[in-house]
Amino acid sequence: VTKVKDNAPVGEAYTTEEKSFDGYHFVGMDKTSDSANGKVTEGDKHIVYVYEKDPEVPTTPVEKKGSVYVKYVDENGNELPGGEKTTVVKDGKVGSYYFTTEKDFDGYTFSHMAEGSSDPTGKVVEGDQQVVYVYEKDETPEVKKGSVDVKYVTTDGKVLEDVTKVKDNVPVGEAYTTEEKSFDGYHFVGMDKTSDS
Repeated sequence: VTKVKDNAPVGEAYTTEEKSFDGYHFVGMDKTSDSANGKVTEGDKHIVYVYEKDPEVPTTPVEKKGSVYVKYVDENGNELPGGEKTTVVKDGKVGSYYFTTEKDFDGYTFSHMAEGSSDPTGKVVEGDQQVVYVYEKDETPEVKKGSVDVKYVTTDGKVLEDVTKVKDNVPVGEAYTTEEKSFDGYHFVGMDKTSDS
């Protein structure tokens, strides 16, 4: 209660005003209320404004979401063929799990996770996460090579058949064969002590 006029002469004008209150709205004057504006009469006047509480608007919490992407790159950051950026989780619930795996790429071997990469397996966080596998190019192994030749000689060093190439500059491990031959007037006695198999 606030005094608007106190012990004022009958007939003097008075005014009151509707006020604003947070969380409430004005609905009308109380049925017992005197007029909001008017003139003083003998005795007391009581002016009563009635307010109603504003309805509570239910607030739906916004569910936090996140996405996870994966890609496979070489050491220069170039995506490998078949290793282009793909979506693992799209707008997934924060806290849910995601999984990625290493892949096989011809001519490349997995080296490490890129700097700043998310873990290969983990939980979704708000926003975007990127998992980046880095591969290094395989070195082409040097192919070692060798040659094989054959010749036929007598016990006293005479050449019956001069050197013939059996294999020339071929990869190590390749099979070769030679054969015992017949020469008129001679018979085979064995392999020379310096001979290979």
